[in-house]
Amino acid sequence: MTPNLQIELRRFISSNVVSKLNKFYFENDALLIKGIDVSIGTILMGLYNKAEEPEFYTEIVQQLPDDSAFYQEIDFTAGRILSVDDCYKLEGNTLLKELFSNKKGRISEMVSNEVGIKSETAREILNFSALLVVSYLKNNLQLLESLKLLLEEQKREVLNSIPPGIKIILGFSNYETVEDKNQSIGRSIFTLFGHNFFSF
Repeated sequence: MTPNLQIELRRFISSNVVSKLNKFYFENDALLIKGIDVSIGTILMGLYNKAEEPEFYTEIVQQLPDDSAFYQEIDFTAGRILSVDDCYKLEGNTLLKELFSNKKGRISEMVSNEVGIKSETAREILNFSALLVVSYLKNNLQLLESLKLLLEEQKREVLNSIPPGIKIILGFSNYETVEDKNQSIGRSIFTLFGHNFFSF
C-alpha cells in the first residue's frame, strides 16, 4: 500500500508531543500544531525540489546517524515519539542546510509570520520536522527508490498545507492546489482581490 507521507508523519504529533514541545516555547497549542504541519509540508516540498539531484535522498538519510538521540526516541511501530528534549535543535539544523541552503532563514521567518508563532519557535519546529521526516525515511529505506514518484503524486495535497509565501520561496505557484483546473482558476481570480465569494 502506498503511504500518504503527510498523514503518516502527522500521526507522530500527539497531544503529548505538543505539550512537551510547548514547555520550551509557550505557544498556543493549535498554532504550534499548525506550525509543525506547515513545517512537515515544507520539508516534503524541499525534498521534492531535490528529486533531480543524484543520490540526494540516500545522502540526507545517511547524515542521520543510528545513534541520533532523536531517532532513538521514535517508536515507529506504534507511531509515537517517546521523549521530546531539545536535541533536535542541533541535529535538525544540518538537514535544513542541505535542503534549503541560503533559503533556510527566509523560510523559518515565513513560517513565523504566516502561522503566527515566534521566530525562535518557527526555527526550532523546522529542525524538529526535518528530523522527523528524515527519521521516517531512515526507518523506511525502501521508500527512497519511489520517493520522487510519491512526492509527485502527493504534491498538490502537500502544497495545500503550505501558506502562499512559503510556496513562493520554494518555487511553486501561489495557486497550486488540489482542486481541479476550472475550480482553481475561478478561486485564484477571486483570491487575487482578497475575497472568496464562492465555495467550490
